[in-house]
Amino acid sequence: MCCSLAARRQYELRVRRLDDPDKAFPAMTTAIGAERGFYWGTTIDGVPHHECEELFTALEGNAEAVLKVILDDKDWALTPNWPLTPEQRGALSWWMAAQILRTTRQRKRLAHTQPPSVQEADVPDNIAWITANNPHLRYIVENIAILALVLYNRPWGLGFSDMCLLTSDVPVVVWNRPDADDQVLAVAQSDIMLPLDPHRLLFLPSPAEQLTDPRKRTDHLLHVEGAVGMALVEVAYDVADQFVIHHPRHDPWLHWKPNSPRQPRPWAGEEHSAPQYALQYPVFPPDRNIERRWTIEHPPPRAAAS
Repeated sequence: MCCSLAARRQYELRVRRLDDPDKAFPAMTTAIGAERGFYWGTTIDGVPHHECEELFTALEGNAEAVLKVILDDKDWALTPNWPLTPEQRGALSWWMAAQILRTTRQRKRLAHTQPPSVQEADVPDNIAWITANNPHLRYIVENIAILALVLYNRPWGLGFSDMCLLTSDVPVVVWNRPDADDQVLAVAQSDIMLPLDPHRLLFLPSPAEQLTDPRKRTDHLLHVEGAVGMALVEVAYDVADQFVIHHPRHDPWLHWKPNSPRQPRPWAGEEHSAPQYALQYPVFPPDRNIERRWTIEHPPPRAAAS
């Protein structure tokens, strides 16, 4: 479901812009959120480079095999190959860290909280716009390793949601602290959600949520039933920067709509507090599973468990 994963799955999705969310328009996965040069940078001598794009490409390649393990079991919605191996977990941790750091919302947050850097030398106009990317790219490089380590060491829940899910241009959702100045601390203390496809997700419970159930202190499974799934949709919508995305046959708008359109910019703290959410869920029994067909079909409540 997230942009980078969807880009490797060749089908048409539906996109809704936050300033007009009731209007869904089709878009191919490779065209969603594409912005040429967004991750280009320059060296200290002003020489353009694409090293950050190359890093993301490598991380996506490593994560793709892991995502196939999670999503492509022919019988079950929740893969029997859970928990992941340390190597698989490491590849996905680095990829998730990149998804947290690389977004337009992060760039806007940095622009709001940090003064613009002073260029040490004049640069030609044709690369000045690339140089402007450097503070964001530097932030990514400085934080990606520690963020991947924090994610690696968290307990992971692999979940199935009865409610159709949304993703957005902020694919990894940091609950309640999406714009915290210290993103590493925010990821360490918050619930973390990554929608994987229209009905499956990774959910990393916060330390506070882990206190409610010792089974949440290790990797586990979860089944989000009924109206609780609407909270997953609402949080994904609230942290999006410019647009949200869903599969054409799995449309959350059939069951849920936002209260009103909103301006496509992240919360900056000057007018109101950030939205606050909490998700409480039971751990799904490890000896049970959900048939894969329910990732496509839409059952009545409680009909999916087998």
